[in-house]
Amino acid sequence: MKQETPTLKLNDLQKDVIKAIRAGHKMIGIRGGWGCGKTSALVFALIFVAKWRPNCASLIITDTHQRWRQVLSPEIKKWCKGWHYNGSLHTWTDPTTNHIIWCKSYFRPNTQQAHKNPLEGLNISGACFIDECQVFNTPEVAHKALGRLRSGVNPLMILVGLPIVSDWWIKLVDEAGGHTIQATSFANQSNLSQSWFETAKKTLPPDEYEAMIMNKPRPPKGLIYSEFDESLNVVKDFQYDQSMTARVAIDWGFRKPSALIIVHCPIHKADIIVHEINPSEVTIKDLSRLILEVACPRKFNDGLGKILLDGGCADKSGRARSDLTGSTAFRELARHPNEGGIGLALRSTTDPFKTNVLNGIQRLKRAFHKCEYKVCSDFWERSKNTSGNSLRKAIYAYGWSANQDTPNKSGVEDPLDALRYDCIFYHWHDTDVTLPKRLGSNYSEKRKTTRKKQRMF
Repeated sequence: MKQETPTLKLNDLQKDVIKAIRAGHKMIGIRGGWGCGKTSALVFALIFVAKWRPNCASLIITDTHQRWRQVLSPEIKKWCKGWHYNGSLHTWTDPTTNHIIWCKSYFRPNTQQAHKNPLEGLNISGACFIDECQVFNTPEVAHKALGRLRSGVNPLMILVGLPIVSDWWIKLVDEAGGHTIQATSFANQSNLSQSWFETAKKTLPPDEYEAMIMNKPRPPKGLIYSEFDESLNVVKDFQYDQSMTARVAIDWGFRKPSALIIVHCPIHKADIIVHEINPSEVTIKDLSRLILEVACPRKFNDGLGKILLDGGCADKSGRARSDLTGSTAFRELARHPNEGGIGLALRSTTDPFKTNVLNGIQRLKRAFHKCEYKVCSDFWERSKNTSGNSLRKAIYAYGWSANQDTPNKSGVEDPLDALRYDCIFYHWHDTDVTLPKRLGSNYSEKRKTTRKKQRMF
């Protein structure tokens, strides 16, 4: 049975985008909150351009192939019934106008020169669409895309992103005399349930709600993890028993690695941080020995009352092979305790969205706000009196840089980095603020990390 194209009903944001194209604006910048319909607006604009400019070629860009495959491609497939997709070239073609859409992910390693980018060689005569602009740190992608538009007589560029203070794409469009469009999540409230808005209000930290729902981002000030509240996040009556599941989270480094021992407590319905290890100038074998003094994998229970570990995670940097040993930190730590490891395979991810530091910080801030992480009072006191790095010192010292919305790397943040890796695997599920699959859904964070991205030895 032939599948019908869904009824096209644009919200106000999406109507404004089409109006801006019809008005002849050459550059259009969009900044809108979660779920406001940004990605759908981009696809509707793409359809409009394909009908408006037959026998032309357009370009649609996002940051990674994974985001393209999980967010943009399904949206195009949903609304562009009858279009032809070429999997080898990653192109969509409107058969009624012969308008071709090139689909590209733009990722350039820092080690690669700017002229070597995925857009080289394309001649675009229709329009260029750039999605998720907030994930690009600089306007480089827009500058390179503008170079591809040189064959068109009426070049059109549409840039779309989430609300952040450093919204370079909005500034770029303003400086070029283009047209900018702002929208809150409520622009799409006819397609989003009231309960979604209520849940977002209850579960998101105030700053995140104001930014991502109300489109009012503010420059960050003071401590990064200001959501941590000792009256709420410190537990005085926690008692560990070996029936509880536990795990280890590690930030690698010879000079000053950090490891946290975290226990899930069903009574408190939270993950309790109970121990930390912050040595200096130690090998993986030394770090393994220090971990085994207080915790060990459950299968190696020695009956000495240690914390029994059921899993763990660490920074992906540990996958790099050592020039001296030919092995990796993950392999070394996974060795049997008699061979210098702890006998536990740790998890890591290479997902660029989740390993982005600012994305991870926002998730950890949310977890503190929701009291998904707590610390036991005994540990908290020990953390106060330690001479080296500690989680307590990090929470009360890790701040934003003075001139930009980036963390101030002062060397105290290692325990928090370890906790951020743990948050990626155990608290990045979007179960409380999840957008349903409907017109305008654009919650790019709602996606499952594939097993290829969560590798284990």
